[in-house]
Amino acid sequence: MAGSREVVAMDCEMVGLGPLRESGLARCSLVNVYGAVLYDKFIRPEGEITDYRTRVSGVTPQHMVGATPFAVARLEVPFPSSPTAAEL
Repeated sequence: MAGSREVVAMDCEMVGLGPLRESGLARCSLVNVYGAVLYDKFIRPEGEITDYRTRVSGVTPQHMVGATPFAVARLEVPFPSSPTAAEL
């Protein structure tokens, strides 16, 4: 199983959205079992960012300027139990 393409590690950075600062995805990173980067992008969450949580997340407003919209990013990272972008 360790050589399987389904074995990945994921790290996500979150920002606060709206007046309640609910968590929204701002960065997604995936690596395989060998540590090779499979995906690493800043993601523009749906909703107004009200807290960048920069001290913890490292995310700044500048990162969001060219960030991939969440709706696009969710199609770029298909999981084995999820439909791929081509299947949608």
